[in-house]
Amino acid sequence: MRPECLPFLIVVFLVLIPATVLHTAEEQYAPNWESIDSRPIPAWFNEAKFGIFVVWGPYSVPAYVDKGYSEWYRWRLEDKTSDTWKFHVRNYGEDFAYEDFAPLLKAEMWDPDFWADLFVKSGARYVVTTANYHDGFCLYPSAYDATTRTDQWNSTEVGPMRDLLGELNAAGRARGLRMGIYYSLYEWFHPLWVTDRDRYVTEKFHPQFKEVVTGYKPDIIFLDGDWDMGHERWRSEELAAWLYNDSPVGDYVVVNDRWGQVRRKHGDCYSSEYGGGNFPPTHPWEENRGIGHSYGYNRNETIYDYDSEADLIRMLSKICGNGGNFLLDVGPTADGRIPVIMQERLLQIGAWLNTHGEAIYGSRESPFWPRRFSWGTCTRKPGRIFVHLHERPGDEVVLPGLKNKVIDAVFLGDARVKSLAVRRNERGVAIALPARLPLDTVSVIALTIDGEPDVDATIRPGRDGSLLLHACEARLHGETPAYEQSGKKDQIGYWQDPGDSVSWVLGITKGGSYAVDVTYSCAAECAGSAFDVKVDGKRLEGMTAETGAWDRYRTDRLGEIRFAEAGTHTLVVQPRAEPRWQSMGLQSVRLIPVE
Repeated sequence: MRPECLPFLIVVFLVLIPATVLHTAEEQYAPNWESIDSRPIPAWFNEAKFGIFVVWGPYSVPAYVDKGYSEWYRWRLEDKTSDTWKFHVRNYGEDFAYEDFAPLLKAEMWDPDFWADLFVKSGARYVVTTANYHDGFCLYPSAYDATTRTDQWNSTEVGPMRDLLGELNAAGRARGLRMGIYYSLYEWFHPLWVTDRDRYVTEKFHPQFKEVVTGYKPDIIFLDGDWDMGHERWRSEELAAWLYNDSPVGDYVVVNDRWGQVRRKHGDCYSSEYGGGNFPPTHPWEENRGIGHSYGYNRNETIYDYDSEADLIRMLSKICGNGGNFLLDVGPTADGRIPVIMQERLLQIGAWLNTHGEAIYGSRESPFWPRRFSWGTCTRKPGRIFVHLHERPGDEVVLPGLKNKVIDAVFLGDARVKSLAVRRNERGVAIALPARLPLDTVSVIALTIDGEPDVDATIRPGRDGSLLLHACEARLHGETPAYEQSGKKDQIGYWQDPGDSVSWVLGITKGGSYAVDVTYSCAAECAGSAFDVKVDGKRLEGMTAETGAWDRYRTDRLGEIRFAEAGTHTLVVQPRAEPRWQSMGLQSVRLIPVE
């Protein structure tokens, strides 16, 4: 769009804004993180829990990458040895520019009402649509769209010749969905990004961000492309203060943590990308991922690359058990269709939520440590605990340390509505299970209890007297430790700060000496990282050795710790020096009584 069109565009946007949504915040937030972070996250976000991500643009025409994210197609063309470049030359020719894909993004089969209906049936409560990606292409009429090759770089001037963002937002809001945007801070080939990044921030990023926020009033903003510069150079605090104080969405908008190298430090919600749903519930957070390995549609993926119905429902369950939200991506085709396998998965999730939504919407994280059990997880509400069974653990499921009286226990969605037998044992509350669970995906038992969940999280000795402190049971302290579970990985990794630590609460039933074994993984580049195991002022020193890879483990005996008497104690593991990347992948600590 040409600059001379800007005054008209601004007038149109202002006319479209109802006077009732113009926002003058009673609480004014100063342009600094301390003030901005004091803003409470709007309540709707936790209530919603499940959203749909739409990643759509010129990359949807070739819809190809050998592996990974197909929406990075343009960047991969820079590598003339890549499989993507070879594919491009073979099918389009060396002289076919990326910008030449835009006219082929015709969206001739697109029906925004069908999409919105599908999203409602999926059980999603909000939608995030690409406003502009790293390639800079806008799905709405922008006054700031350009590449080094063209200034016609939006969906109303080339390709569909439609305001894709605006039409989908209208269809979604008409059906009660909260509608948001994905917005990339940087653009690979915008003329100002290439030549003068400070001018880019002043003349492109800030005004375009205000343009799309003012024009489309998003409920949620997914920021991305922040990593090339720090938040100071992006002037993010200044822009966030405008968003919360002066924009029309200040009362209700939710923004992630991608403001410029401040992830997991600042933002309404922290973002986890293909993270397996393992984020800790210490701050509002959201897992985002595709149904396959890509966000944009990738024709190179097969049926074996797509998650199953059970995979996705278990992922949603696990994320909510950790207190997060799930933003699940669909990658539309260039002609405007959502691939049928993606439609099927959304409808399958929706069918499950139709009978099990009580355990998801508005729920809080599991009250138990660990939050993840071998059989599944839990969520909670006042007076209710929801036991999510991903698999049958045996004839009964045990909820360790639950002190509340259980009034009733029934399977959600079970037409028989038959109460399950509940008994109390030395570990907590045991619930009897039928020979076969109601569902092969996730079956949920709803426990009615007296009051808020009251759980004793103390780890107690097993039958042999030893105490096993597993990574999934640890409390994480600081910004860098993260629990990982994927493939052969089952550990706490990513420690990058010696001030951060993990801990467990122990219930020692008999005084005496205990040998301390630590099981961990460590790649060659991080071998030799020092760490401490501390209890009651006593300290054992450890030093990592190479294990061959981050998913191969070894066990080292550090020595012995003596407990003078029975009682409750806290064991802490902490790096002793700044690691080169991460100190280790800590899988477990075992305390073994010494005769």
